[in-house]
Amino acid sequence: MRATRRRYRSIDHLASPEAVQRICQQLHEHLPALIPKSEKELIRFLYAVRHVERRPATDTRRGRPSRWPRENLIKAASVLRSILERETRGRVSLSSFIGQFVSLLTFPSDVTQALASGDINLQEAAHLARLTPERLDCTPAQARATRKEVGQVHLRMRGSQNQLRARVKEILGETVKVSSEGMTQAVAKVDELLEIDPADQRHFFYEEMKRLFYAMREVEPEDLDDKVIERFMAVADEMSNVLHSIDLNRRRREAKTVKFPL
Repeated sequence: MRATRRRYRSIDHLASPEAVQRICQQLHEHLPALIPKSEKELIRFLYAVRHVERRPATDTRRGRPSRWPRENLIKAASVLRSILERETRGRVSLSSFIGQFVSLLTFPSDVTQALASGDINLQEAAHLARLTPERLDCTPAQARATRKEVGQVHLRMRGSQNQLRARVKEILGETVKVSSEGMTQAVAKVDELLEIDPADQRHFFYEEMKRLFYAMREVEPEDLDDKVIERFMAVADEMSNVLHSIDLNRRRREAKTVKFPL
Protein backbone atom coordinates (compact mmCIF):
# COMPACT_ATOMS: atom_id res chain seq x y z
CA MET A 1 0.00 0.00 0.00
CA ARG A 2 1.40 3.35 -1.00
CA ALA A 3 2.10 5.70 1.90
CA THR A 4 0.27 9.00 2.08
CA ARG A 5 2.46 11.89 0.99
CA ARG A 6 2.00 15.34 2.42
CA ARG A 7 2.21 18.05 -0.17
CA TYR A 8 4.88 20.67 0.38
CA ARG A 9 3.32 23.91 1.51
CA SER A 10 5.13 27.23 1.62
CA ILE A 11 4.76 29.26 4.81
CA ASP A 12 1.86 31.71 4.70
CA HIS A 13 3.18 34.98 6.12
CA LEU A 14 -0.33 36.11 7.02
CA ALA A 15 -0.90 32.98 9.10
CA SER A 16 0.36 34.29 12.44
CA PRO A 17 -1.21 36.26 15.30
CA GLU A 18 1.29 39.08 14.71
CA ALA A 19 0.35 39.41 11.04
CA VAL A 20 -3.37 39.41 11.86
CA GLN A 21 -2.79 42.05 14.54
CA ARG A 22 -0.98 44.25 12.02
CA ILE A 23 -3.97 44.10 9.68
CA CYS A 24 -6.32 44.90 12.55
CA GLN A 25 -4.10 47.77 13.66
CA GLN A 26 -4.31 49.30 10.20
CA LEU A 27 -8.08 48.95 10.33
CA HIS A 28 -8.14 50.71 13.69
CA GLU A 29 -5.95 53.54 12.37
CA HIS A 30 -8.38 54.16 9.52
CA LEU A 31 -11.50 53.93 11.72
CA PRO A 32 -10.42 54.69 15.31
CA ALA A 33 -13.93 55.61 16.44
CA LEU A 34 -15.53 52.41 15.13
CA ILE A 35 -13.06 49.61 15.80
CA PRO A 36 -13.10 48.13 19.35
CA LYS A 37 -9.82 48.35 21.25
CA SER A 38 -10.00 45.09 23.16
CA GLU A 39 -9.09 41.96 21.22
CA LYS A 40 -12.17 40.06 22.39
CA GLU A 41 -14.53 42.80 21.23
CA LEU A 42 -12.57 43.21 18.01
CA ILE A 43 -13.11 39.56 17.12
CA ARG A 44 -16.83 39.87 17.77
CA PHE A 45 -16.94 43.02 15.67
CA LEU A 46 -15.18 41.33 12.75
CA TYR A 47 -17.55 38.36 12.90
CA ALA A 48 -20.41 40.85 12.70
CA VAL A 49 -18.74 42.42 9.67
CA ARG A 50 -18.59 39.07 7.92
CA HIS A 51 -22.22 38.36 8.84
CA VAL A 52 -23.51 41.64 7.43
CA GLU A 53 -21.58 40.98 4.23
CA ARG A 54 -23.48 37.74 3.78
CA ARG A 55 -26.92 39.14 4.54
CA PRO A 56 -28.80 41.56 2.26
CA ALA A 57 -30.20 44.74 3.79
CA THR A 58 -33.73 43.30 3.56
CA ASP A 59 -32.82 40.24 5.62
CA THR A 60 -32.70 41.87 9.05
CA ARG A 61 -35.40 39.99 10.95
CA ARG A 62 -33.60 36.67 11.27
CA GLY A 63 -31.36 36.02 14.24
CA ARG A 64 -30.26 38.31 17.05
CA PRO A 65 -29.86 42.02 16.20
CA SER A 66 -26.26 43.20 15.83
CA ARG A 67 -24.63 45.28 18.58
CA TRP A 68 -23.22 47.58 15.92
CA PRO A 69 -25.08 49.71 13.34
CA ARG A 70 -25.16 48.11 9.91
CA GLU A 71 -23.63 51.20 8.27
CA ASN A 72 -20.59 50.98 10.58
CA LEU A 73 -20.08 47.32 9.74
CA ILE A 74 -20.32 48.03 6.01
CA LYS A 75 -17.83 50.89 6.32
CA ALA A 76 -15.39 48.65 8.21
CA ALA A 77 -15.83 45.94 5.56
CA SER A 78 -14.93 48.39 2.80
CA VAL A 79 -11.77 49.58 4.57
CA LEU A 80 -10.70 46.06 5.55
CA ARG A 81 -11.18 44.86 1.98
CA SER A 82 -8.88 47.63 0.74
CA ILE A 83 -6.22 46.77 3.33
CA LEU A 84 -6.31 43.09 2.40
CA GLU A 85 -6.11 43.91 -1.30
CA ARG A 86 -2.99 45.95 -0.68
CA GLU A 87 -1.32 43.62 1.83
CA THR A 88 -2.10 40.28 0.14
CA ARG A 89 -2.50 41.45 -3.49
CA GLY A 90 -6.00 40.03 -3.55
CA ARG A 91 -4.94 36.59 -2.36
CA VAL A 92 -7.04 36.71 0.81
CA SER A 93 -10.64 37.87 0.71
CA LEU A 94 -12.47 39.59 3.56
CA SER A 95 -14.50 36.45 4.26
CA SER A 96 -11.40 34.24 4.32
CA PHE A 97 -9.47 36.63 6.56
CA ILE A 98 -12.24 36.83 9.16
CA GLY A 99 -13.29 33.20 8.87
CA GLN A 100 -9.84 31.61 8.90
CA PHE A 101 -7.11 34.03 9.98
CA VAL A 102 -8.73 36.07 12.77
CA SER A 103 -9.19 32.93 14.88
CA LEU A 104 -5.37 32.74 15.10
CA LEU A 105 -5.62 35.38 17.82
CA THR A 106 -7.22 32.77 20.09
CA PHE A 107 -4.99 29.81 19.20
CA PRO A 108 -2.63 28.34 21.84
CA SER A 109 0.98 29.49 21.44
CA ASP A 110 2.27 25.97 20.75
CA VAL A 111 -0.09 25.69 17.80
CA THR A 112 0.88 29.05 16.31
CA GLN A 113 4.56 28.16 16.74
CA ALA A 114 4.06 24.92 14.78
CA LEU A 115 2.22 26.91 12.13
CA ALA A 116 5.00 29.51 11.91
CA SER A 117 7.63 26.79 11.52
CA GLY A 118 5.75 25.26 8.59
CA ASP A 119 5.13 21.93 10.34
CA ILE A 120 1.37 22.37 9.86
CA ASN A 121 -0.85 24.55 7.73
CA LEU A 122 -3.66 26.89 8.75
CA GLN A 123 -6.44 24.31 8.62
CA GLU A 124 -4.41 21.76 10.57
CA ALA A 125 -3.66 24.43 13.17
CA ALA A 126 -7.38 25.14 13.48
CA HIS A 127 -8.05 21.46 14.19
CA LEU A 128 -5.32 21.19 16.86
CA ALA A 129 -6.42 24.46 18.47
CA ARG A 130 -9.76 22.87 19.28
CA LEU A 131 -8.04 20.60 21.82
CA THR A 132 -8.44 23.04 24.70
CA PRO A 133 -8.56 22.39 28.46
CA GLU A 134 -12.27 23.26 28.46
CA ARG A 135 -13.15 20.76 25.75
CA LEU A 136 -10.87 18.05 27.10
CA ASP A 137 -11.82 18.75 30.72
CA CYS A 138 -8.19 18.78 31.83
CA THR A 139 -5.41 21.14 32.86
CA PRO A 140 -3.70 23.48 30.34
CA ALA A 141 -0.53 21.39 30.60
CA GLN A 142 -2.42 18.19 29.80
CA ALA A 143 -4.17 19.84 26.87
CA ARG A 144 -0.84 21.07 25.53
CA ALA A 145 0.59 17.53 25.85
CA THR A 146 -2.39 16.11 23.97
CA ARG A 147 -1.96 18.62 21.15
CA LYS A 148 1.74 17.79 20.95
CA GLU A 149 1.12 14.06 20.80
CA VAL A 150 -1.63 14.36 18.19
CA GLY A 151 0.48 16.72 16.10
CA GLN A 152 3.55 14.50 16.24
CA VAL A 153 1.59 11.40 15.22
CA HIS A 154 -0.02 13.37 12.40
CA LEU A 155 3.37 14.46 11.05
CA ARG A 156 4.93 11.06 11.51
CA MET A 157 2.09 9.35 9.64
CA ARG A 158 2.05 12.12 7.02
CA GLY A 159 -1.67 12.39 7.55
CA SER A 160 -4.09 14.55 5.60
CA GLN A 161 -6.14 17.45 6.93
CA ASN A 162 -9.27 15.29 6.95
CA GLN A 163 -7.50 12.58 8.94
CA LEU A 164 -6.39 15.10 11.55
CA ARG A 165 -9.85 16.60 11.73
CA ALA A 166 -11.39 13.15 12.23
CA ARG A 167 -8.87 12.35 14.97
CA VAL A 168 -9.61 15.58 16.84
CA LYS A 169 -13.37 15.00 16.58
CA GLU A 170 -12.85 11.47 17.91
CA ILE A 171 -10.86 12.73 20.91
CA LEU A 172 -13.54 15.32 21.66
CA GLY A 173 -16.31 12.75 21.35
CA GLU A 174 -17.97 14.57 18.47
CA THR A 175 -18.30 11.59 16.15
CA VAL A 176 -22.03 11.06 15.71
CA LYS A 177 -24.26 8.93 13.50
CA VAL A 178 -27.21 10.51 11.77
CA SER A 179 -30.13 8.12 11.25
CA SER A 180 -33.39 8.53 9.38
CA GLU A 181 -35.19 8.06 12.70
CA GLY A 182 -33.22 10.93 14.24
CA MET A 183 -33.98 13.15 11.27
CA THR A 184 -37.69 12.35 11.57
CA GLN A 185 -37.56 13.47 15.20
CA ALA A 186 -35.85 16.72 14.16
CA VAL A 187 -38.56 17.42 11.57
CA ALA A 188 -41.20 16.80 14.23
CA LYS A 189 -39.48 19.35 16.50
CA VAL A 190 -39.61 21.93 13.71
CA ASP A 191 -43.33 21.36 13.17
CA GLU A 192 -44.00 21.53 16.92
CA LEU A 193 -42.10 24.81 17.35
CA LEU A 194 -43.89 26.41 14.41
CA GLU A 195 -47.27 25.24 15.72
CA ILE A 196 -46.66 26.62 19.21
CA ASP A 197 -45.14 29.93 18.13
CA PRO A 198 -44.47 30.80 14.46
CA ALA A 199 -42.15 33.60 15.62
CA ASP A 200 -39.91 31.20 17.56
CA GLN A 201 -36.62 31.32 15.67
CA ARG A 202 -35.28 28.08 17.13
CA HIS A 203 -36.83 26.15 14.25
CA PHE A 204 -34.12 27.64 12.00
CA PHE A 205 -31.57 25.40 13.74
CA TYR A 206 -33.43 22.20 12.96
CA GLU A 207 -34.23 23.30 9.42
CA GLU A 208 -30.55 23.97 8.66
CA MET A 209 -29.48 20.65 10.17
CA LYS A 210 -32.13 18.89 8.10
CA ARG A 211 -30.84 20.61 4.97
CA LEU A 212 -27.30 19.38 5.73
CA PHE A 213 -28.57 15.84 6.24
CA TYR A 214 -30.28 15.75 2.85
CA ALA A 215 -27.25 17.36 1.21
CA MET A 216 -25.13 14.45 2.45
CA ARG A 217 -27.35 12.07 0.48
CA GLU A 218 -27.34 14.14 -2.71
CA VAL A 219 -23.76 15.40 -3.00
CA GLU A 220 -21.48 13.15 -5.04
CA PRO A 221 -17.65 12.92 -4.67
CA GLU A 222 -17.18 14.52 -8.07
CA ASP A 223 -19.09 17.58 -6.84
CA LEU A 224 -16.32 18.31 -4.33
CA ASP A 225 -13.14 20.05 -5.43
CA ASP A 226 -10.36 21.59 -3.32
CA LYS A 227 -11.99 25.03 -3.30
CA VAL A 228 -15.34 23.67 -2.11
CA ILE A 229 -13.67 21.56 0.58
CA GLU A 230 -11.66 24.55 1.81
CA ARG A 231 -14.77 26.74 2.07
CA PHE A 232 -16.75 24.01 3.78
CA MET A 233 -14.05 23.22 6.32
CA ALA A 234 -13.74 26.90 7.23
CA VAL A 235 -17.36 27.01 8.40
CA ALA A 236 -17.64 23.39 9.59
CA ASP A 237 -15.31 23.93 12.53
CA GLU A 238 -17.24 27.02 13.57
CA MET A 239 -20.44 24.95 13.49
CA SER A 240 -18.74 22.23 15.53
CA ASN A 241 -17.86 24.84 18.15
CA VAL A 242 -21.51 25.89 18.38
CA LEU A 243 -22.70 22.28 18.68
CA HIS A 244 -20.07 21.59 21.35
CA SER A 245 -21.25 24.63 23.31
CA ILE A 246 -24.85 23.38 23.10
CA ASP A 247 -23.79 19.93 24.30
CA LEU A 248 -21.75 21.40 27.15
CA ASN A 249 -24.67 23.55 28.34
CA ARG A 250 -26.97 20.54 28.15
CA ARG A 251 -24.61 18.44 30.30
CA ARG A 252 -24.36 21.22 32.87
CA ARG A 253 -28.13 21.52 32.97
CA GLU A 254 -28.53 17.78 33.42
CA ALA A 255 -25.87 17.75 36.15
CA LYS A 256 -27.77 20.43 38.07
CA THR A 257 -30.99 18.44 37.73
CA VAL A 258 -29.34 15.33 39.17
CA LYS A 259 -27.69 17.27 41.98
CA PHE A 260 -30.83 19.20 42.90
CA PRO A 261 -33.80 16.93 42.14
CA LEU A 262 -37.23 18.46 42.34
